[in-house]
Amino acid sequence: MSEFTASAHEALLEEGVAKQKTAEKKPMGHQIFKFFLTCLGWSPLVLSLAVKNPRAMLTGAAGAALSSFCLSGIFYKMGGTKVWPKIMDISFLSTFGILTILAWTLPVDTVGNILPFLDVFIFGGFALTIGAAWACFKLRFMDQVMLDYVSDEELRHPSIQHIIVRNTQLILSGFTLMAVIAAVNGTLSVTGNNTNTLRIVLLVLEYSILGIMMTIAHWLYPEYIGSEKGMKMIGDKYPDECAAWNAANPDHEWAY
Repeated sequence: MSEFTASAHEALLEEGVAKQKTAEKKPMGHQIFKFFLTCLGWSPLVLSLAVKNPRAMLTGAAGAALSSFCLSGIFYKMGGTKVWPKIMDISFLSTFGILTILAWTLPVDTVGNILPFLDVFIFGGFALTIGAAWACFKLRFMDQVMLDYVSDEELRHPSIQHIIVRNTQLILSGFTLMAVIAAVNGTLSVTGNNTNTLRIVLLVLEYSILGIMMTIAHWLYPEYIGSEKGMKMIGDKYPDECAAWNAANPDHEWAY
């Protein structure tokens, strides 16, 4: 049975499995651009909550999704990110692109009946895209996230692979659950059985799942894996994988 030594544990902790150290520090311009892209990437969701006019909202969201997709490609060419296109960008672009076409081609009343299910399309689309990428292309959602924070050899470390699998499962389950709650909320609304209070409660529950999911995936779970208990769990759970990684990377500070 393999276990991490104290020095290996300290190296992983200092390197920050929780903070996912970058292989090289990016220029300030890249960091600002990345922050802007993050805000732009989520802006379609903000527009869907803030803008009341259906056609204006969906058109604006589709435009924001297209801009994020294109600018992410430019950022990739600049060396700011290791992978493009992003799964989330594809999901936003396809979802809001289709909905925008429907909004401008269908009667207004029909569009009004679709809108209560908007979050079903958004979060169900996320779940479908993440699941399809994993099932069809063996591409896990968190692979794309981690690629920008660890080196190629660190990406193959059992601890990082464990985080990728568990967090992808968490995010896939979370978006699926959000879509189910949104479907209940939408069904109650179109059948006239919803109240304003119940609608708000379900909406808060839905977005609380998003907040909890992101907190666990990006902070709590990596923090746990970086702890002494987490490192021992990795060593006990993946003894052969740890031994193989150490043999392939004997000079790396994560090796033991």
